Amino acid sequence: MRSVVRITLYYLMAIIWFFPILWMVSKSFTPTTEILSSPGNLLPSNFTLENFQAVSSRWPFFRWLINSFVVTTGSVIISIFVSLLAAFSFSRLKWPGRDFVFVVFLTSMFVPWEINAIPLYFIANKLGLLNTYPGIFLPISAMPVGLFLLRQFFINIPQSVEDAARIDGYGSLGVLFYVIVPMSAPALGALVIFVFLFTWNEFFWSLICLQTSNMLTLPIGLKIIMGAQNIEYGLLFGASCLAMLPSLVVFLILRRQIIRGISIAGSTK
Repeated sequence: MRSVVRITLYYLMAIIWFFPILWMVSKSFTPTTEILSSPGNLLPSNFTLENFQAVSSRWPFFRWLINSFVVTTGSVIISIFVSLLAAFSFSRLKWPGRDFVFVVFLTSMFVPWEINAIPLYFIANKLGLLNTYPGIFLPISAMPVGLFLLRQFFINIPQSVEDAARIDGYGSLGVLFYVIVPMSAPALGALVIFVFLFTWNEFFWSLICLQTSNMLTLPIGLKIIMGAQNIEYGLLFGASCLAMLPSLVVFLILRRQIIRGISIAGSTK
C-alpha cells in the first residue's frame, strides 16, 4: 500500500510539472486569436505552423540560437576543465591552507549572482570583453559549484586506486585524466547539465554585457519578442517552445548521470 501511495504521488507531481509544458506546446500550434478567445483549451481547434514560421522570418531567432550555443558550449568546456583541476587539488593533493581556501570558495556560493554584476561590468569593460562571447561565459565558468560537486565525488574514490596508478608511473595529471576522470562520469554529467541549463537560461548578466542585436542570446531575444504592448502570444509560445528543446534534450540524455552525481555529491567523507 505504501508503494502504491508513493508511486501515485510521484505521478501526480509529474503531471503537475508537465502540464504547463504541454499547455505551452499546444499553444505554440494555436493562432493568437484563438489563444485570446479560448485560453483554457488544451488542444487547438485550428492547428497551425504560422507561429514557428513567423519566429524565423520576422526575428533573427536562429542567430540568437547560435549565440546561445556558442556561449553555453564555451561555459561548459571551461567549467569542466577548471573544476577538474581545482577539485583534484582540493581533494587528492595535500598543501598548506587547502581546507581554508576551499571554505573561502564554498562561501562565495552564498553570494547572489546579481551582486557580481557591477564589478563584473567594470572588469569586462577594462578587458574589452563587453559584447563578446567570452564576456558572457568566462564569469559563469568561474562559479564554484563545479568545484564543490567534483570535489565531493573525488574524495569518495578509494585512495588505493590512486596509489596503484602512481605505482604504475602516473603523475598527478596522469592520475586525474586517466584514472579519476573515467570514474567520474556521473559527477561530470551532473556538472554538464547544471552549467548548460544555467548558461542557456542566463538573462541578467547577458542583458548587461551584450549591446548589439546580432550578439543577443535566446533569453534576451524572447524578452524582445514579448515586447511591452500588443503581445503576440502565438509567436511567443512558438519561440519559447523552440528555445526549450535543446535544454530538454540534454537533460533527457544525461538524466541518469545528474541524479546519480547529485546524490553522490551530497555525501561526505
